[in-house]
Amino acid sequence: MTSFRWTALAGLACALLIGAAAAQDKPAAAPAATPAAKDGKTLFLENKCNTCHTIQAAGVEKRKASSEEAAAESKDKSKSEKKPPDLSSVGLDQKPEWIAKYLMKTESIKGEKHGRKFRGTEPELKTVSEWLGSMKTPKKK
Repeated sequence: MTSFRWTALAGLACALLIGAAAAQDKPAAAPAATPAAKDGKTLFLENKCNTCHTIQAAGVEKRKASSEEAAAESKDKSKSEKKPPDLSSVGLDQKPEWIAKYLMKTESIKGEKHGRKFRGTEPELKTVSEWLGSMKTPKKK
């Protein structure tokens, strides 16, 4: 072989060795990003809490219930004819820990438990109750 070929071959070998060494020094690729955690408002809406409740301070309006939900709601109304409150100021009266217990039906207000037990996960319950606890718009007089 000519000296030019040896030089080219040696240069290629060096480049491969340097590339291999650099690849070993790099940290492992980060795992695929997990979906971002959902915020309290998103979870509130996904769990259909706005079938009964509004939160005017957060722009959450009561939505029209599906026929199945309306039947369940009318069944729940037979227990109590109270109108579910707007939750814009719930954080003025209750702490997130208490709200979580109320949503799980282990606390009550004036002897009344929440209409439906929260069906999400523990982290979702914590997120929703902390978000609700942050609702501190003063009540209108």
